[in-house]
This record gives sequence, structure tokens and C-alpha cells, in this order.
Amino acid sequence: MRRALALAAAAALFCGCIATQRDVVALENQTDELKFQILELKKTISSMQSNQADMIVEMKQLHSDLGIFTETVKDLQGSMDKLGSKIDDVGSGVANVGTGISTKVLALGESLKEDAEQQKKDVEKIERKVAQAGAVPSPSELFLNADVRLAKKDYDLAARGFEEYVTRFPSGSLIDMAVYNLGEAYYGQGKWEAAGRQFASALERFPKSKMTPSTRLLYALCLINLKRNITEAKQYLESIPADFPKSPEAKAAAEQLKRLLSERPARKGRS
Repeated sequence: MRRALALAAAAALFCGCIATQRDVVALENQTDELKFQILELKKTISSMQSNQADMIVEMKQLHSDLGIFTETVKDLQGSMDKLGSKIDDVGSGVANVGTGISTKVLALGESLKEDAEQQKKDVEKIERKVAQAGAVPSPSELFLNADVRLAKKDYDLAARGFEEYVTRFPSGSLIDMAVYNLGEAYYGQGKWEAAGRQFASALERFPKSKMTPSTRLLYALCLINLKRNITEAKQYLESIPADFPKSPEAKAAAEQLKRLLSERPARKGRS
């Protein structure tokens, strides 16, 4: 009778060990899957950092992936807690019967716990990077925000926005407009010197820009306001109706030329 009971207890413990080992294998597979997810998330972060031009959609998707990943980690932690209890129960039973349980099972349980802790740390790092990336506006957002300020004649904030765009994205798709708009923001502040430099840069760098007529006009006006290189200003004014006769700037340039010509006799009379 005792022998039968001992055999039954050993069989129960053996089955318990097998069940525990199956749980461990399942959790090990789950851990491998989580590690793969971490690698994919890291690749996504790296890609977003190397190309921040348009990452709004990618950001939303990454946040969604992180939410799913976090829930999976929580499920894994719960399963590991259950496994720990089961291992403790099996270990206790084995001690009573006088047999030993596989040390591999116990070691694997500890290893899984360490992996889970490391994965938590990796997730926290990724979330911090996502938060940092999300705090940085995309080129289009930065440009549009500054453009809205310019339209509202908030020239100081507009200038800051366009300055940041020009500095951070010198090869951006909107760089020609950013350089011109920065000059316009300076012009609105009465900073003729700074505005003139921006318009001169725009004319040199982007000679075929659709803003060329307006750039020439405002550059000439900067020179006039500075009372400097009036001959050059006149040449730019004359070039606008010659090269862009149907543009609104052509009429404005012609009117400004008339004003310059009418001021000459008065200046001679005063002298």
C-alpha cells in the first residue's frame, strides 16, 4: 500500500514537472517573441530619427505598437508569477517525497524574470525616445506654424520659426520659401539689413523660384530704405516689368521707379 502511494505521489510530481516544463517552454517562446518586437521597435525609432521630415503617421503607429507591447509584457509577467508559484509548489512536493526536480526548470524561471526586467527597461528607453521625437516638430509643421505667424503679422515669432527651419533643414523641400519668408519677417520688423541679406540669398540660391518677382522688389526696397546702392535698386525694379510683365510686382516696381525719379529734383534743389 505504501509503495502504491509512493508511486502515485511520484507520478503526480512527474506530471507536475512536465506541466511546469511545458509552461516554461511556452513562456520562453513568448519571451523570444517579445525580444523580436523590441528589435522591430528599435528599428522603427532608428528610422524615424534618421528621417524626421514626415514622421507624424509613423509616430501614431509606434505609440500603438508600444501599447500592444506593454500589454504583452504585463501578460508575460502574470504568467511568470503563476509559473513561480507552480515551481515553488513542485519544489515543496519534491522535498517531501525525497526526490529532486530539474535545476534547469528553476534556472529558466529566474532567467525569464531577468529577461522581463530587461525588456521593461528597453521599453522605457523606447518610450523616452518616442516622447523626445514627438516633441520635435516636423519640417512641414515648423514651416506652417511660422507661416501662420507671418500672416498674422507676428513678425518676431515668424522670424524665429523660419530661422529654425533654415538652420535645421537647409536642404528641406520648403527651403526657398523659408528663406524668402524669413526676409519678409525681417522686413516687417524694419530690419532692412537682415531682410536684404535674406532676399539677396534667395535671389542667388533660387533664381527660378516663383517668388523671384517679389524677392527682387523687396530687395530693392531694402536698399532704398537703407539709402544704399540706389542704382542697384533701380536696376532690380526695372528688371521686374521686363522679366515678369504680368506680375503684380511689375506694377509696384513701376510705381516705385516713378517715386525715385520724382525725388531726384527735390534732392538736387535741397543740395
